[in-house]
Amino acid sequence: MQHIIILFLFIGYFHPIYASNISVEEAANKLIIGDIDIHYSEALRIIAKYGHELPSDIKAELQARGFDFSREIVSSYRPQNLDYYVDEGIFRFHYTLTGVDAVSPLDADNNGIPDYVDLIVTTFANIGVIDFTDMEFVRPPGDGWYTQIDDGGSDHYDVYIFNLETGYYGYVQAEDYAQNNSPITRGDNEFSEDAEEERAMVTFMALRNNYDDFSGVESEIIEVTSAHEFFHAVQYGYDGWEAGWLLEATAVWMEEHHYDNINDCYQFLQEFFNEPYLAINYDVNRGYGAYIYFSYLTDNRVSNDLIRTVFERSREYNSYDVDYSIPTLMAALNDYNLDFETVTHDFFIANGMLSNSDSAGIYQYSESSTFPMDLPTLEQTITASSDTTMYYYNQMLETFSALYYLVDTQDSTWNNLVIDLLTQDSDNMRYYVTSIVEHKNDSTPNTFDVLTAQTQTIDVSSVDSVIFVISAFGYDTINSEFSMRIIKNSSVELASDMELIPISNQYSLNNPYPNPFNAHITIHYTIPMNQPVDIAIYDILGNKIRRFQSEQLGMQSIIWNGKDQYGIPVSSGMYIVNMSTDSFTQARRILLLK
Repeated sequence: MQHIIILFLFIGYFHPIYASNISVEEAANKLIIGDIDIHYSEALRIIAKYGHELPSDIKAELQARGFDFSREIVSSYRPQNLDYYVDEGIFRFHYTLTGVDAVSPLDADNNGIPDYVDLIVTTFANIGVIDFTDMEFVRPPGDGWYTQIDDGGSDHYDVYIFNLETGYYGYVQAEDYAQNNSPITRGDNEFSEDAEEERAMVTFMALRNNYDDFSGVESEIIEVTSAHEFFHAVQYGYDGWEAGWLLEATAVWMEEHHYDNINDCYQFLQEFFNEPYLAINYDVNRGYGAYIYFSYLTDNRVSNDLIRTVFERSREYNSYDVDYSIPTLMAALNDYNLDFETVTHDFFIANGMLSNSDSAGIYQYSESSTFPMDLPTLEQTITASSDTTMYYYNQMLETFSALYYLVDTQDSTWNNLVIDLLTQDSDNMRYYVTSIVEHKNDSTPNTFDVLTAQTQTIDVSSVDSVIFVISAFGYDTINSEFSMRIIKNSSVELASDMELIPISNQYSLNNPYPNPFNAHITIHYTIPMNQPVDIAIYDILGNKIRRFQSEQLGMQSIIWNGKDQYGIPVSSGMYIVNMSTDSFTQARRILLLK
């Protein structure tokens, strides 16, 4: 018996949105009342950025809870009552043996350091080897230039072990821009030798003095929490204003990279696959589960160095008010000759398979057999007792996400299935249908055929079910509306060549590739009738940089080499590609990075 999965893929391109989707007042109130709807780290990030805009009464409440409004970045104070510390490598661990913040005094090896602190010290020693020696991240900026508070101000990175509020594993708090003692060095991480940051930040880290109220093995909780939270400190050493979803997704990826056998991350994975209709960058909460996107990439398409490249690229975009996480990711992938659109397409295919079989090739998840789900949540199950055509109108989907449908074909009356995309709500969307045929028989056990076409006719006479996933590539669109039809037992000839069938009966300017680009970019467009077409490239001020003309019918392409009409290379930045005729006009934004 065979199992066929059909995917319609449509994925959104970069759409700039505000960096956080709750207000600073909401974040502050949620933190004050202990609302678990927002993660503590995200509340701290929002308050750090916009805290000075808060009403005076909320400021006073936060000040009473230990927040400092004296700097440009609003932060909580460091603990003042920890009277012991121990140094290990670049780290300094602060703790006490008295009061509510006390750690257990047990010291089995009689080395003068509590066993609980010893465990944390050993954990961070291991973290440092992977983060800095193996993966070559730049260490976080130092705080020696501005504070001598509670043994801060040394060359060490400070970790404070004390009694956190109920429910919090730990956090990293940004305090100030790196080297903010001089306008020349403000925001520059002194430990990055080959780059100059503008938004690097000094931070400290907080861990609990015990995890007695948490389920699980305490040593494992300490390990994954430390790996996750300290990576936030590393991230802040590149760009402290990077989007929260990206910070959390890569921090969860890092804890999994450090401690692959613990799999605490599976708690986020379940929620991610329960809501496949939400974008990978939907919000911070979803960002935790979006670690699986980076796991897919590093398992199948690129080395682990991608994570470092993402943050090296983040230096180039100021995400203070606008979320540039997707352009950052696109630029990082481009450094490995990978196209964001293509690999995200493949990510959705992998999610429609969730297989650890070698036959899955680049769509394999090595740990899928232990995942807490078999497939993403289905949008709908479709059945038909007789030959029929079923129409589905006004189907809504957010960019960077997918909808999963299942067609039950177990009935012996099924011969073939047609899946046909009919309409789209925007000229800026490009749609795909990708089918995954899983063979489950003695001759070809657990093998897959992956085929792509916008209209497909599939032989389902020996298939139990068909799953198809709908998504598209777009531009400047958050939500997309589409219509489709499902036909049981169409009389059309079964498709033998299932490669991409473009919709070519209308003018269209498709997404240029690669975007962002470094040296050359290919601009694809379609001309359905004899009519002169003008394609021009403008800078963001509206100045025409380059012009191309064409009258050839069908799908065409031109390559722009990043030079103006005089052959002079243009500078890095955003440009507009505009396609126009007497009756049609369409524009795309492209980003040149040198």
